[in-house]
Amino acid sequence: MLSGMMKYKLRTYYLITAGVVVLAPYASASTNGFDARSTAMGGVGVASAHFGAAPLTNPALLATSRGEDRLSLIAPSIGAQASDSANLIDGFDDVTTAWDNLENALGSGNEAEAAGKLAEVVSGLAGEKANANLGLSMMLAVPDDSLPIALSVNSWAKGHARALISQADLDYLDGVANGTIIPGKDDLDKLTSRAEGMAALVTEYGVSIAHPFSIGDTRVGVGITPKIQRIETWNYNVAINNYDSSDLRDGNWQHQTMSANIDAGFFAALTPEWMVALSAQNLFENKVKTREINGYQPAFIIRPQVTAGTAWTTERVTLSTDIDLTPVSDFQYADKNQYAAFGGEFRATDWMQLRAGYRVDMRGNDHRIVTGGVGLSAGESMQFDLTAMAGRTRTLGGIAQFTFRF
Repeated sequence: MLSGMMKYKLRTYYLITAGVVVLAPYASASTNGFDARSTAMGGVGVASAHFGAAPLTNPALLATSRGEDRLSLIAPSIGAQASDSANLIDGFDDVTTAWDNLENALGSGNEAEAAGKLAEVVSGLAGEKANANLGLSMMLAVPDDSLPIALSVNSWAKGHARALISQADLDYLDGVANGTIIPGKDDLDKLTSRAEGMAALVTEYGVSIAHPFSIGDTRVGVGITPKIQRIETWNYNVAINNYDSSDLRDGNWQHQTMSANIDAGFFAALTPEWMVALSAQNLFENKVKTREINGYQPAFIIRPQVTAGTAWTTERVTLSTDIDLTPVSDFQYADKNQYAAFGGEFRATDWMQLRAGYRVDMRGNDHRIVTGGVGLSAGESMQFDLTAMAGRTRTLGGIAQFTFRF
């Protein structure tokens, strides 16, 4: 068990480090983590997730299991989503190249052409930003008629990048380009446009417990997940010509802390087909400061996140809707997101399930996405789920998940 946990931690570290370096600076879902089935249905799950994935969506859903059900092991679920309309990382690299060209051109008589090119590249990044989400999780759920339990390790990361372009820099470069300013090397050192990247990695170690009971003829369940959270943040803030994704590996931009939190949930099966549910993740708000860089120290806010859901399930079809009642966790400067998700699953055969969904940010700050996926069952012993996500302006993502039942 210890060896397995060490391997999980190493795999998580390398996955998230790669994601922070490649996606977050390259550059969000209503739940913290990715369940392939739920995400393929648009991101629903509060009332429709399988009991084995309950720690990611609603711990009360553990109580939908029965003693005769098999033990469920998700090992692993791995996913990523990124949105980068301006191809930002390539833009930062283009700035570095154009900046070096201007420095090399000083005193050669070609300063105007080089300055014009740099101004074009820098102005093209003004106001641009990109975002990324990553997730890696493992869950072991033990079914029971009265007190089902689950152990979970869930790592989820959010990253943002943006270009902060100074109008004074653009005016200076335009002046060099039209010949009204004679540039010097010291002048370039005084330009103030910056590249900024921030990322947070939260690794949660949780124990979920649920209990089913009845109110009259209505089947009801409640559940909680006490958890320990290891929170790592990166605050990357450099002159725009000094952007280098490899910088994030040296730890100079990183801050780490530990905390505890609780998730809770509830469901009521109003009819054999119709369920309503409520999930509350991270009941205690936690503002985690990043490392101070150049006088800038934004906080990553783990917010109490309440989501209501409903699902209609028959032998072949599941239809579900989730609505966020509060905004999701993110950095304090980032626009708040609050999602509505709609989706369904069609169990085409005993061994194949087809899924589709749609998600929209009710605050209008994130791209709408469509989702789709397929589930493949190898009898009752193994399940493989594959999910794809797509939206406008270069928003793409995918999830792969293995589930084993014993």
